[in-house]
Amino acid sequence: MNRFCHTTILIWIMITAGIFRIYATAGNTSLPDSLITDDYVYEYTFSDFDKAVRIMQELRKQKKLSQFRLDVVEGDLYFNTGKYLQALKFYKRVLESDSVLNNDTEYMEQVHRMISCYDCLHDEVKKSGYVRLLLQKAEKCGNKEMQSIALFNMGKMIYYQEDKQRGYQMIKDAITLMEQTDYIYKYDNLRYNYNTLLIMQQRDKQYEDALQTLDELEKVVVEATNQEPEIEGLAKKELKTMYAQRAVILSRLGRTKEADETYHLWEEIGNAYSKDDYLIVPYLMDRKLYDKVIAMYIPRETFLHEQKDTVNYHMMSVKRALGKAYEGKKDYKRAARYFEEMAILTDSLKAREQRSSAIELATIYETHEQKAKLEEQNKRIERRNVMLISAAGTIFFLLLLFVRNIQYTRTIRQKNRVMVKTIQESLNYKEKYYELKEQMLQLLESTPSNVQNAIAATEHNEAVKHPHTPTDTDTENNETLNEAEESRLLFETLDNIVTQNKLFLNPNLSREELMKLIHVNKNQYGKLLKQNVNMTTTGYINNKRLEYAIKLLMDTRNFTITAIADECGIPNVPTFNRLFRNKFGMTPSEYRNGMKTPDYMEDMDSNDL
Repeated sequence: MNRFCHTTILIWIMITAGIFRIYATAGNTSLPDSLITDDYVYEYTFSDFDKAVRIMQELRKQKKLSQFRLDVVEGDLYFNTGKYLQALKFYKRVLESDSVLNNDTEYMEQVHRMISCYDCLHDEVKKSGYVRLLLQKAEKCGNKEMQSIALFNMGKMIYYQEDKQRGYQMIKDAITLMEQTDYIYKYDNLRYNYNTLLIMQQRDKQYEDALQTLDELEKVVVEATNQEPEIEGLAKKELKTMYAQRAVILSRLGRTKEADETYHLWEEIGNAYSKDDYLIVPYLMDRKLYDKVIAMYIPRETFLHEQKDTVNYHMMSVKRALGKAYEGKKDYKRAARYFEEMAILTDSLKAREQRSSAIELATIYETHEQKAKLEEQNKRIERRNVMLISAAGTIFFLLLLFVRNIQYTRTIRQKNRVMVKTIQESLNYKEKYYELKEQMLQLLESTPSNVQNAIAATEHNEAVKHPHTPTDTDTENNETLNEAEESRLLFETLDNIVTQNKLFLNPNLSREELMKLIHVNKNQYGKLLKQNVNMTTTGYINNKRLEYAIKLLMDTRNFTITAIADECGIPNVPTFNRLFRNKFGMTPSEYRNGMKTPDYMEDMDSNDL
């Protein structure tokens, strides 16, 4: 007893603690309704990612936005925090939605997002395909901002294929084109363009040009736009990035003191917005701060391994930085291991395919006008060919449709013939059953009382010869059997009255009238139908009417379907057709046509014989 009490108390304490934990968690995670907007998702993207995710979940739960807009916002949430594969899943779904496919502006925006994703994933093949789509659509619509975006991405690909001067020019043209627009994300794109140009100039050791580009970037960052959605923490993120770039450039120019001062400003911002911390690595390597490089990249390497995302340019950058850092520390064994892993990784990336794709895209851009002229000359031939093919296709389709229609008609006729025969046989069996039951009742009524007394006496003698002591189980079984038998007899009484008197032909026949016939209440009546036919009152009465309709279709060939429906108590013809199809798998007209087939008539004649 004591053990039982202790166990009960322990279980109660665990349940209570669980309830308190649930309420505490709910209290901690609940969000006010005023925060459940897409604007707050963007606002908390950098400063409180977990809160942004929770707001996003609530937006989906409450369905405050359309499905495609929810996918856009969630895709942006993951893209802005470096989770490109997750973002890609939502962007692909958006691009397939009708809301985007039927709107040129939305379509180009989503293609732009796809380009950005594949750019960050360094998948140049897929990226080039979307750049081509964007360029074609933007030129067709005369959209300068999207032309700028496509041109920038094209220049970036050309640059990394070692055609640097051509790549520089395309990127500068893209910046000039974007500055001429009123695009809502104009400054976002300019920031990204300038940052990319900075990286290229640093890589090519054009440090004076890079310092000038950085000055231009600062003007863009500090300029108030009031047009772009506010993202909390974006200003600090950009500031940290610029500090890193300025420290590197000043270090490379030999202005060590200024570089160190800028690096301390970078450090003061702290560990926040660490996604772009790789930008400070060249400065750290110049100043031989190898341990800081290692401390920065080891967690990144671990993260990529945990995500099983190891074959990409991010991992290659990690391997390269760690190899150089260990080499600087003269730990040549570890450095060699990282350089070897980097070489293997480099071989597995499709450099040749990327190069050919980028060159092909640039060629398409430069020869676009020439192709447009050729396309104009070929339009007439194409239209003629299309008309010929369309005409041939139409003729073939009509012929195929004609053949299929003949086959379908034959199949339906055969099916209807079989169904009509089956239905008629079933109803004949049912009529014979009612006839036999009526004969048995008449026989019982005509049986003399002395014969009935003799049968009762015989049953009594058998009971005396084989006495049986009833048990509780027998009593329960007998009660169940008596209830079932009583239910069956009541239903048969009701069914006989309804059938013989054809009460179902009354279109206004109600449940209350049927209840009065056998003197039962509402609950007893419902249970009675459920146990015997598993139908509602409407279903039971309609079943009777439809069986009667079959008889009318057989006996009154000159009656219209409307007349038969009215005669059966279902004056609404559409309802009659629907009920008939649900029960017999065909319409009344199809049933009547099935009776007219030669095979059916032969079967009827043989049955009559």
